[in-house]
Formats: sequence, structure tokens, C-alpha cells
Amino acid sequence: MGMGGVRASRGGGGGRSPRPPSIWTPQLIRVVVGLMISLFVAAMDTTIISTALPTIAHDLGNFALYPWVFSGYLLTSTTTVPLWGRAADLYGRKPVLMIGLAVFVLASMLCGFSPNMLALIAFRTLQGVGAGCIQPLVFTLVGDILPTDRRAKMQGLFSSMWALAAVSGPALGATLVSTIGWRWIFDINLPVGLVACSLLLGFKEKRPESARQGRLDPRSAILLTAGVAALLVGLGTGSASASPIWPLAAAALVILAGFVLIELKSRHPTVPLDLLRHPLIGPAVLIVSLAGTIQFGLLTYVPLYVQEVLGGSPFAAGWAVTTISIGWSSASTLAGWNMMRIGYQRLVGLSGFFLVAGTLFATLGRPQMGVAAVAVASGLVGVGLGLLSAPLLIVVQSSVSWGRRGAATALNQLGRTIGGAVGVSLLGVLVQSRVGASRGAERVAALDSGIHQAFGVLTVVAVVALVVALLILLLRPHQLEVSPAEVSTQPD
Repeated sequence: MGMGGVRASRGGGGGRSPRPPSIWTPQLIRVVVGLMISLFVAAMDTTIISTALPTIAHDLGNFALYPWVFSGYLLTSTTTVPLWGRAADLYGRKPVLMIGLAVFVLASMLCGFSPNMLALIAFRTLQGVGAGCIQPLVFTLVGDILPTDRRAKMQGLFSSMWALAAVSGPALGATLVSTIGWRWIFDINLPVGLVACSLLLGFKEKRPESARQGRLDPRSAILLTAGVAALLVGLGTGSASASPIWPLAAAALVILAGFVLIELKSRHPTVPLDLLRHPLIGPAVLIVSLAGTIQFGLLTYVPLYVQEVLGGSPFAAGWAVTTISIGWSSASTLAGWNMMRIGYQRLVGLSGFFLVAGTLFATLGRPQMGVAAVAVASGLVGVGLGLLSAPLLIVVQSSVSWGRRGAATALNQLGRTIGGAVGVSLLGVLVQSRVGASRGAERVAALDSGIHQAFGVLTVVAVVALVVALLILLLRPHQLEVSPAEVSTQPD
């Protein structure tokens, strides 16, 4: 086998297979546009708040809770992903996606009315429940309606859509904060969400009867949410002194052990832990988890560094993180279009080098170059994220049947966001331990020191990701069979 690791299956005979007819009907185009807008509304919310959060924290107070505005959202958008994925396998992609969009938009409106930091965290946590549905179900539907060879290209375009939305997010967030106020960064989700729903209303999916078997068990999602939340609080997240609460941390480990036992014994698990033993899916989820820690770590702390340490404007902070999206969108599109030709292993191996280069540049170049350094670092990390996102998603989806595709896609998303949630929270403990109760110039120096150490931690995480990427490249490659007849769901 060649190192490409992916090949298209050919028909019999010595000649070349005839070019398949176009599948792009008006109905399919409408569904694809609706899915892109759905992804846009979720992606926009992740980055539009990053440049506004320092202003929000200043307005609402209680800086010690700063990480929880991100972590609360990431926590529920992480732990509910398997539940949404399992529900989609049982009850259909469309109705579940519509419910998730409704929860997301409603929670967005509530965020805009938050009177204090605790209320904002509560509504952001609810918003995360809806967000946990959108991205994995969008990519699951793309996997349903397109064959693998075309899906590789479209997944790259969808990943770039996420990134292009993220390009506009920081700039739009900075504009809203500087003009009509930060609350509008949440209210803008209402019209966008309504447009997405209207485009998807006419979609009719066809599901195999075998996929209707089983039931939805919310116990595992509840235990996972409670266990991860308790672990983060137990390790000091949200504490003004960043002090661990070891009994709570120990209780969290017990809860998480209970979650694992329930899933392993269940005939129809919500989180398909058995897939982690798969030779393709296990390494893919691991490297996605490490990449998620880097991604959300930079999105959270680069704007804080630019505004609070360098004294930059929200626009400067937005520019510093927008380069993540520019690098991601460019690399993701190229990866999707070239994956079938050069193989996912090479793309993932190359991504590891970019992740290390970006985080290392943020750590070492930051003191001398300021905003320019973190912007360049963010761009390099964005390229690394783009090179691995679409290929690894294709690997996961192509390794399972229709009835498990929703759960497998959700597992991939779970890895990314749980890496982000845990990473952001623990980095927050590190930064808060440096800041403490300091004020004025002393606080700025403490923030500088804490964020510098956080960037150093992200560099270590990137090195581990590179090692995993190289192992994927060096181990015996696996082939993904691509069949044009793979489409099992079409819009009528």
C-alpha cells in the first residue's frame, strides 16, 4: 500500500470509469446552503465573543469567572454532542438539527439580556447545549447526502465556512462592542438562525429501518457533564485564588468512572467508546482533542493579552485572532481537495509541524513583536488546524456504517471541544494564580506572566500533537474505500 492511505474504488474493466452524472439538484443546493448557514451561526458565536469578552468582563465584573464564559459554553457543547448524535441516529438528522438550532437561538437572546456575569454564564451554558447539536449534525448530514469522493471536497469547504465565519466574527464583535454594545453579538444569531431553518424545512431524509433500533439514554450525558464540571471546579476554575478543591476533584473522578462503566455496559451507548479502539478513529480523536486545546486556548487568551497587556483596541484583538481563521479556511479547503490524491496521513503529519511552529512563535516572539507576533502565531496554528480537520473527519465517517455515523461524528466533535473546555479552564487556573487580587500595573505584569506561561503550555500540547501525527504517518497506512454509490440520504 502507498502512503496515501485513501483510494477510490474502480469499476470492472480495463478502461477508465465514466464520469458520474452531476448530483447538484436545486433541492440539494438549498439543503447545502442551509447547512452552511447553520454552521455559520454556531461558528460565529465562538469567535465573535472572543474580542468582546474583555469588555463584557469589565462591564459585568467578577474577573475570576472569566474562563467560565468560554468553559461553560464549551462544557455543554461538548458533553451534549454524543446525546445529539445518538438522537440523530435514532430519530433522524433534520428534526434533531432543527431542535438544536431553536435552543441555540433562544439561549442567544437570553445572553443578550444578562444582568450579571453569573446570568451570562448560565445562558451561555444553555447556548452550548444547542451548539453541541449544530456542528456534528451538519457534518453528519454532509456525510449522508454526498459520496465519499465528493464529500472530501465538500467537508473541506464546510470547514472553511466555519473558518470564514470566524474571520468575520472578531471584526464584527469589535464593531458591535465599539458602537451599539456587546449585547448585540448574541442578538444577531436570531435572523441568521431563522434563515437556516427556512432553507432546511423542505428537506426529507431517508433512513434505513435498522437505524431506528435502540433508545436514547441521557444518563451518560448527565454524568459526563457533571463529572467534567466538578473536575474543573475542583481544580480551581472560577476561584479568585485559583485554589483546588481536592474532595470535589476526587468526587468528579468517581462520577466520570461511573460514566465509563455505564457506557461500556450499555447495548446502545450514547458515547461509542468502543470506537476509540479502532485503528483509524482512536488516533484521529486523540489528535483532534489536542488541537482543540490549542485552538480554544488561543481564542480565549490572545484577545485578553492584546487588550489588557498591550493596551490594544478590540479591533487589534480581533485582527490577532482572525489570522487563525484565515489560515484555517485556506488550509482546510486545500486539504479537502487534495486528500484523495496525497492521503490523510501526510496532511495530518504536516499539520503537527504548523501547530508547533505557531505556539512556539507565540511563546518566544510575543515579548519583542507584540500584536504582530500573536497574529503570525495564530495564523500558523490556523493552518495546522485546517490541514487536519477535514481529513480526520472523513476518516471517522468512512470507518462506520450509516447507523453509527452520527455518533462517530459526534465523538470526533466531542474530542475537539472537550480538549478545548478542559484546556481553557486549566489555563484559566494558571493565569488566575498569577493575577490573584493584583491591581493596576502589577495586574498587567501578572497577566503578562500568566498568559506567557499559558502559551508555553500550549507549545507542549502542540509537541505531543506532532508526535501523534508522526505516528499516524509512520504506522502502516489504512485504506478508505470510496464508492460513488454510498449516498443513503437525498433531499426530495
